[in-house]
Amino acid sequence: MRHGHAFSAHEAGVPSDSERPLSPLGEKEALETSLHLKTSGFVPDFIISSPFLRADRTAAIAAGVFPNASRRTDTALSDGQLQDLLDLLPRLSPEESRVLLVGHQPLIGALAGFLLGRDGFDLSPAGFVRLKPAKGPGSGTLVEFYTPPWPEDKSR
Repeated sequence: MRHGHAFSAHEAGVPSDSERPLSPLGEKEALETSLHLKTSGFVPDFIISSPFLRADRTAAIAAGVFPNASRRTDTALSDGQLQDLLDLLPRLSPEESRVLLVGHQPLIGALAGFLLGRDGFDLSPAGFVRLKPAKGPGSGTLVEFYTPPWPEDKSR
């Protein structure tokens, strides 16, 4: 899952990209996307996010929808290369566990594409790619590619 819509560093008055907060729209998107996942039958055992503020807040909103999920952050979801994220996956949980990763583009879309053996996905804010577990590159199965509805006014 990509984090929800966020303010730019300039709009938010923060000194770095890592401190960009979600906009009110991003807060709403994160909640609606999490509820969509729950309604579709996906309930994670683990929620792991980038430590960047906008992704961490998106994960916190998801954790409110999935209160039994363990939650943590990992820099592989923000500063890492695709290989760093691939190295993280086997350490997350047993294969039967469900994991919700919350991160940034293009890394999160590239990961989904790699696991499905196709080009990366262009995820919109609060969009996600849901897939069945993969035992290796290209062996995953696409369950859902979700893009939240676009409101006319993104500043809300």
